Amino acid sequence: MLVALLILQAVRGGGIVAPAQTVTAAVYCYEQSKGSVPPPVLAGIDKLNRAGIMATTFDVTTTDGTGETPEQYKVPLATANETGIPVFVVMASNAVVRTVKSPTTAAEIEGAVK
Repeated sequence: MLVALLILQAVRGGGIVAPAQTVTAAVYCYEQSKGSVPPPVLAGIDKLNRAGIMATTFDVTTTDGTGETPEQYKVPLATANETGIPVFVVMASNAVVRTVKSPTTAAEIEGAVK
């Protein structure tokens, strides 16, 4: 049953994890040199933050002072590199719950965490 659920989730365009995990964070991964974050996506991220979900944007070319990807973005970046950029990565702790490839609306952002 779980395998069928995971396959269904993957076919529907989401990431693969066990169902019913509580979303704790979400990251819109993009490459600034290829375009900015769409304003409706920023509006959706703002709504998630006001609802208590830590939602951020991350330019995939960003590094810290040592040239490394900041720790909180390592899993979203690895996921973005696998699925393609831009992508909205929804997480439960350090597990990817689902992804939304190239979202452009606030509704896509808000719906991704449900």
